[in-house]
Amino acid sequence: MTTSRPLPRPVRRALPWLVGVFAFHALVALVGWGTAWRRNEGDETSLSIRRTLTHSGLELRPTNPQLSRLRVDLAMSGAEIDLTGIPQPPTGIDLTVHVLMAGMAVRVPAGWRVWWEFRGVGGIGSDGTVQRTHDAHGADLRIYATVVLGGIGIEGSAG
Repeated sequence: MTTSRPLPRPVRRALPWLVGVFAFHALVALVGWGTAWRRNEGDETSLSIRRTLTHSGLELRPTNPQLSRLRVDLAMSGAEIDLTGIPQPPTGIDLTVHVLMAGMAVRVPAGWRVWWEFRGVGGIGSDGTVQRTHDAHGADLRIYATVVLGGIGIEGSAG
């Protein structure tokens, strides 16, 4: 007859915390999937695109030259938006981003002027190839970002 040995004391103490962390992540993932099911709009050929996601990744490459608006809500996930497949827009593109413990990269074609407004705890930055402007009306891409413990990177393509 064999008897089971009890778990060591540190493992017993950590077990409720580990179960709680996994349960929290599962709850956030379920809420995110439900929200995404209701709120996701458009595809890569649409005039306006909206994506909501948690615990996963997003690669978005819009192809509609008349694209005017993008909205991305991220929680504990990552996203890459590649705008190099569309020509320079006549009136600009508005990108609204809400980031919670997540990261995002935005790639723009060479020569595009980018303007951004940033609120939150985290960061937004660009590499040396992005042309930043302080005139929101003259920008080809306008980014409105709210970030909590995350970051957004803006990259220029080799042109």
